[in-house]
Amino acid sequence: MINSIINKLPRYFSEGTIVMLSILLSFYFEDIRLTREKSSYKNELVVDLQMIIENELNQLNNIKKLQNRCLIAGEELLSDLLNKDRLLTEREIADRLLLLMQRGTVSFFSQNGIYEEFKSTGSTELIKSKKFRYALSDTYNNLFQRNLAVSRIIDDYFFSAISRINKKIIIISKEKKDEGYVYSELIPTYYKIDKEYYDSDEFLSDINQMKSLVERYLDLISALEKSYNDLKIYSEEELNS
Repeated sequence: MINSIINKLPRYFSEGTIVMLSILLSFYFEDIRLTREKSSYKNELVVDLQMIIENELNQLNNIKKLQNRCLIAGEELLSDLLNKDRLLTEREIADRLLLLMQRGTVSFFSQNGIYEEFKSTGSTELIKSKKFRYALSDTYNNLFQRNLAVSRIIDDYFFSAISRINKKIIIISKEKKDEGYVYSELIPTYYKIDKEYYDSDEFLSDINQMKSLVERYLDLISALEKSYNDLKIYSEEELNS
């Protein structure tokens, strides 16, 4: 009996080894299948991100154009305030001030849903391109937080400044919506300007600060544009890796 069992041990060991190897191989191939599926899904997210990048760059370009107009309006107001001979007419003052006050706070809001999906599905761990990984983090972590912080600073100052200005300078406007342009034009239809207030240091200080904040946001827009363009390039690198 014992001899019979001993004689069968090699066969049992061989059969057990085969079963164990079969189980290990099944785990191995299943792991390969899951990795391929995750990698394929990651690439789908990258393609979706590329479409979003194009929309983001288009939005940034529109905001940049608008903020440059606000900057010019601020510079012209500041130049007039620093000139002893006032050169702007009341209509021109109302037009430029209206643009600066109402459009100077327009901010960029990124669509970070795909980035959150990258993180929640573990797809970031499958990214091969180090440049793409860095650009992704820089765009949706560093610059995202910086944009929120700077936008809050701008909003807070503009709203307090507008509150002060509206007590002394009244501007009633209407919107002129041009087809194809993302932001409607503002046209002053009635304005009443307190000349003494217009000549005051308080108004000068507010205009100067609003202009400076617009400049600051334009710098941020440039950083965002560069980051998105880098992300666009490196996303292609990731798909081809």
